[in-house]
Amino acid sequence: MKIVYFLIAVLAAGLFPSLAPAQVSLTSVLSQYNTSSSTCTGGPPNYCANSTQNIIQETPMAPPPVNSPFQDPDFKSQMVRVTNANTLTNVGGYGSYFTDVSYMTDASSEANEWGKFDPTVSANGGYRFVVYNSSGWALPYLLDAGTMHITRLTGQSGGFMGPSGMLSTGAVSFSYLYPNILYTTKKTRLFSYNFANDSATQLYDFTACPGLPSYTEGYNGSLSGSADDAKFSFYFGGNAQGESTLVTYYNRSAGACYWYDTATGVVGGTNMAPTRVAQGVGQLASPAAPIVTPHPGSGNLPAGNYYVRITATTQMNPQNGETRPSPEVGPIYLSSRGSITITFPSQLLDPAEILVPGGTWGCDASQGLSGSCTPFNVYIGTSPGGETLQNTQGPVGGTSYTQSGPLDITSAQPPAVSTAGYNVHNARLSKDGTYVRIDAQQGYTLYFWKPGTNQVTTCTIYGNNCGGHQALGYTHLINDPNDVDVAQVVIRADSNLSQYLNLVSLFPVPHQWNDSHWSWNDANSSDTMPVCGSIDGAPGPYLRAYLGEIACVATSGTSRIWRFAHNRATGKANDSASSPANFWATARGNVSQDGKFFMFTSDWEWSLGNQKGTYGCPTSGRCRTDVFIVRLR
Repeated sequence: MKIVYFLIAVLAAGLFPSLAPAQVSLTSVLSQYNTSSSTCTGGPPNYCANSTQNIIQETPMAPPPVNSPFQDPDFKSQMVRVTNANTLTNVGGYGSYFTDVSYMTDASSEANEWGKFDPTVSANGGYRFVVYNSSGWALPYLLDAGTMHITRLTGQSGGFMGPSGMLSTGAVSFSYLYPNILYTTKKTRLFSYNFANDSATQLYDFTACPGLPSYTEGYNGSLSGSADDAKFSFYFGGNAQGESTLVTYYNRSAGACYWYDTATGVVGGTNMAPTRVAQGVGQLASPAAPIVTPHPGSGNLPAGNYYVRITATTQMNPQNGETRPSPEVGPIYLSSRGSITITFPSQLLDPAEILVPGGTWGCDASQGLSGSCTPFNVYIGTSPGGETLQNTQGPVGGTSYTQSGPLDITSAQPPAVSTAGYNVHNARLSKDGTYVRIDAQQGYTLYFWKPGTNQVTTCTIYGNNCGGHQALGYTHLINDPNDVDVAQVVIRADSNLSQYLNLVSLFPVPHQWNDSHWSWNDANSSDTMPVCGSIDGAPGPYLRAYLGEIACVATSGTSRIWRFAHNRATGKANDSASSPANFWATARGNVSQDGKFFMFTSDWEWSLGNQKGTYGCPTSGRCRTDVFIVRLR
């Protein structure tokens, strides 16, 4: 993962040196980001934590016990460990089944895993929050806001959660209005769960969305809700993440549902006939006609007349998508046995349809991206309309294709309907409920769909610097393009995606390229609250600031990064030199809705023991992970 982000960062920096003017011109658009005071208040939006770029070496530290608040030895922030290997031992009649399983925060730092502050839960008030284990269960907890002591929540016999305190659910998202309400899914059904009485009410079944296309039951994705608790987005379909093509939106206040089929580029829903999305997004136009050149005597293709059409493909699961064919070229006369060469067009695309840097069909070796080109399929026949697929080994890369042998007349004909869409990796709703941001599983584009319309706008990784992980506020997008430094964080308006502002004005040296994960659950209606997250880094010692830390970045006022703790997460399975990367051992985390606490995942540098089912950690197998919380001051 880190290598991929490094390559994207280097390529983006090299290919698009002219991005700076976009940053400057955004100043007038986002003028409110220069008006707030930066005076330290000991809490959001202005923390009192370390905001220097001094090198802060990590002090070795054994894993602290569960539910015993401690101080980070380097940044002095108060912390608490939430889980350990025995968290679920002998719970709910399962005996030792759950002993030594790992615990973690959601895969996405955008998940809203914190409930709203509840002043009634203790003398200090507190929060409900949810963590997961590696067996797929969600575990609700309570955090005392004053003492930082944690309590695992349980339900009633026969209740939705039950006495074991484990929620067998799909996606979850806390209410922004009510401290005791958690929204969750079971398959495609949306529920409102009430902690007060351990009961759940079904709000909607997304498969009831009017006109919803057929789908493959299997994978259900992320659930996200608006700040007014009225709108929800959810995606599903396919057998695994990255195979979904249906994104849905439900407005319970209006009693309306809308859907977007990313495979076909069609939207529909309540009182809305199926309609193609505007500007061809997700429904690429046919490529231009190729140039076909005969070569008598240089192959084994029989003499005669030939007709050629090509299609362009997009990367999709379980198979690639494909456009409708180009205009037919022919007849091309081959005077004797030989070959024909099909030279692909270098056709500029609509900005909404850019799939490769430079915006052309095909592959450009000068871009160094031969493995990520827009490929073509070649169809050849001996009569008009009689073409069949000839590149039977898969999509063709490069700038041309030569047919030098007899045709395969039994293969597929050109498609009559385009399937050149994309698969969904993730989808999230802006907090004002206006846009659903959709991350494509493959390619270089984010899609912003306005439910109830066919309007879809895009933000490309290369052309618009939209790479890295993202977080949505009410009307703005945060992302970490990582083309300058791992600490780079930018902001842009959802309504003006082409222009952005760098929130970090000065980076420490030497520059580093790595991964980071950002959470903005604390965003307010003006999007001026800090965005908080974790920055990856190999185990210490650290040669510069921010690596391996929990930090928050100011989105208003003076450019500033506050540093709270070392996350001690390795991102690897164990400490063997050949240990593979382990996404679940990265410090992904989530900020509370008021910006006062941050929970994250860590393997505490391979010191938490073996994960169930593996052996020998830290030199083989996989090390366990647990969940930790740090107070943000």
